[in-house]
Amino acid sequence: LGRRIGYSDVAVLASVGQGRISVYKRPVIAIIPTGDEIVEASQQPLPHQIRNSNAASLAAQVTRAGGIARVLPIARDNAVSTRQQIARGLEADLLLLSGGVSAGKYDIVETILAEFGAEFYFDRVKIQPGQPLVFGRAQGKLFFGLPGNPVSTMVTFEVFARAAIEKMQGNMDERLALSWAPLTQAFTQKPGLMRFLPANMSEQGVSPARSQGSGDVFTLARANAFAVTDPNRESWKAGDLIQVMLK
Repeated sequence: LGRRIGYSDVAVLASVGQGRISVYKRPVIAIIPTGDEIVEASQQPLPHQIRNSNAASLAAQVTRAGGIARVLPIARDNAVSTRQQIARGLEADLLLLSGGVSAGKYDIVETILAEFGAEFYFDRVKIQPGQPLVFGRAQGKLFFGLPGNPVSTMVTFEVFARAAIEKMQGNMDERLALSWAPLTQAFTQKPGLMRFLPANMSEQGVSPARSQGSGDVFTLARANAFAVTDPNRESWKAGDLIQVMLK
């Protein structure tokens, strides 16, 4: 009870004659990218546009977490489009929205969710990347409003949304898989936020990567881990231990 069945578990079940057992169903997770600046990956973006990478990365993360990803059309920055897609998304077991949850003029996701009777549990977290993060329930379904910058989207999924999907499948131990490793170099930060920094783990330890920020998917793609900082600490020396979350 409360864990994913692996190949050794299958062997045990077969050896005791259990060909059929009761399991949790895989939850259907609706994914809605938002924004007028988003175009599909197959399209050539104009200078003010970007390709829809968030829906693809979230679908891969949902699948890895055991869910069934259902990618919906892009919700444009108007009430009609956003309302239509949210209504479709709330038919799934869990709704993930990417973008539209900051304080910008066109960030209308929370307003539209409120029309569906949403109860908001929180709308900001003290991590970087990923501070603007909305979590709540509407019409009996949980939803996450993830930030729109690609690295922020991926980090907040792993830190928050993955746990919800795991729990929906009966996983009773949905804590973040954090370990400790020595830093290969000195490191400093401005205190106040827990940071999830793209990094590379090796036999020597963990090395934070030089990233250009929450839109730098290329640096994250080359990394194999995140260095997770203590929000109350300002500096580390080479050899000091730091928390690590593997990708």
